[in-house]
Amino acid sequence: MVDRFLVWLGTGVVMAGVSAAVLAGSGVAMATDGASDDGGDKSTSESSDSTGAKDNSGANNSSPTGPEGNDVDKKDDDPADAKKDAGDGDKGASTAEDAKGDDATDEKTGESDNGDEVTGEDVIEEDVTGTDEEPGEFVDLTQGEHNNTGSRTNDVQANYAENLRQDPPVVDGVDDLGPAANLEGENADTKLAVVNNDPEPVQEQRVVALTTVFDEQPEEPEFSAVAFAAPLAAPVSATATAPLLNVLLDVVGTIIFGIYNFAIQLFGGPPMLPPGSTVTVLSSRLRLDCGCAPGSGETVPVDWYIPKDPEPDRIIYLQHGFLAAGPWYSYTAATLAEQTKSIVVAPSITSNFLKYDQCWLGGAPMHQAMAGLFKEGNRALSDSALAAGYAGAIPDRVVLMGHSAGGSAVSGIARYMTENRSIDRLAGVVLLDGVGMNGKMAEDLAKVPDEIPIYQLAAPKYMWNMFGSGTTALMQARPDAEFYGVTLAGGSHVDTMRGGNFLIQFSQQLVAGFSRPQNVAAAQILMVGWVNDMFDPDGPRQGIYLDRGETFALDTPAGQATLVDLPNSLRRPYLLNFLEPFMAGSAGLFNLQPGCLREPTGTAAGCTSSVAA
Repeated sequence: MVDRFLVWLGTGVVMAGVSAAVLAGSGVAMATDGASDDGGDKSTSESSDSTGAKDNSGANNSSPTGPEGNDVDKKDDDPADAKKDAGDGDKGASTAEDAKGDDATDEKTGESDNGDEVTGEDVIEEDVTGTDEEPGEFVDLTQGEHNNTGSRTNDVQANYAENLRQDPPVVDGVDDLGPAANLEGENADTKLAVVNNDPEPVQEQRVVALTTVFDEQPEEPEFSAVAFAAPLAAPVSATATAPLLNVLLDVVGTIIFGIYNFAIQLFGGPPMLPPGSTVTVLSSRLRLDCGCAPGSGETVPVDWYIPKDPEPDRIIYLQHGFLAAGPWYSYTAATLAEQTKSIVVAPSITSNFLKYDQCWLGGAPMHQAMAGLFKEGNRALSDSALAAGYAGAIPDRVVLMGHSAGGSAVSGIARYMTENRSIDRLAGVVLLDGVGMNGKMAEDLAKVPDEIPIYQLAAPKYMWNMFGSGTTALMQARPDAEFYGVTLAGGSHVDTMRGGNFLIQFSQQLVAGFSRPQNVAAAQILMVGWVNDMFDPDGPRQGIYLDRGETFALDTPAGQATLVDLPNSLRRPYLLNFLEPFMAGSAGLFNLQPGCLREPTGTAAGCTSSVAA
């Protein structure tokens, strides 16, 4: 709006200056040759012509410019032409051409030839008298014969040259004149537009030249009609053009989560393996093509857990939860890699839900980018593994596993794998007390074909799993499923979140509730059994599957754990459980920014606005 205001303000100033310059030029011209039979050099705006001013476009006109006084007619309509006429009018007032009856405002130098423009607005707004052709049509002035002056005449000029008179034009409406016609001469190109009025004896036809360009050229110059518009601005990012509130949220989130990420990297440290593990852990970075703009995306830290098996043919994508990081799950990842003979890839994604592009753990654009990792032709995983030091092939079959908000993330990945046609690579989805933070989890899971198993390993309902929102989403997406998963009786939200950093382990359990050793061991048994069955559905069953409402006692090396089939009414006492009534409306907190999804058929160009998913 500010740019447009400045453009119109400048236009008003230029028009005022042009009006003053033209009036001064007209006075000089009238004084030097005011007695001419064909009207002399009288040049006024269109409103002045309506009072009876004569035109000098007759057949006896000897000016090389063709009909005189035509450019001035446009000064009140086109700001671009007005600026040009003002400058040329000042020059023309002091030349010898004034004495010969030439119009000073029509003169152009070779230097201004390239800048001569006719806008679409010029043609629409001009009300001028025309010929006996249909309204809105042009008279082809190139069909006439050359006179001795370099201009051309046509039948309209021959028929009415002797008694031209200008009366107020009678036009019912504004016509679309179409492309401007060219009046060709040795030294001039003239764009003409005419509008027809009813041909009555008292009417007068007049040919008005909208733009005249002079130049001594051996060849006929060319025109290009250009729309009058503000200068093009340099390309800007989506954030720079976003509403102020969105920009402020993005800046605040960048600062806050930047400090937080630095702190968890400082205190969390690298991934650690459990004692006696045969797994090799490597670290590198992973490219994720998140966002709509061509070339948009980011690289994130990623840990690779390679089993001792020389040629693993399975891969598990393990996604951490909100405010967590990949190394916090190093013990869990190593156990999965060793006991399922799978490569485990664990990227660390920002939890900055205030990012304008929604490229965060819970954002739909990020889920779409994660799903793109498994699309045919995407080499991001293999390039990352190679950079980490693993030169083997990346397996075709994958199990998606996500803890807490990571459960919502892998649900979104499964959904977009369906859309990008890589769903045949998906063996199954395991939710580790998965949480639907923004109300989209059920919609995402509903997109996954029913033959692909999806199981939830849950803790009792309490504040940290948003009172079982992930289980509710799974049941909504698959109301007829025979098995949804199990709840660990007396379990904690962090039973499956095992790593080697004592400080991190103690802190998370202090916040979310301490885990029972038997539940930690039971969680590992359940995860490993389900994954092996997903990769080998026709082999011997290793997982534990309960009937509806069943309770099962599982013996583990750490003691006996109790499993209860989902759904159930188990709850865990917690100090902040009184917040349950407010949890239902918390989804809006994670949808503050718009984000942008790529079109399913492309990878860069088109995009549709989106919210977190």
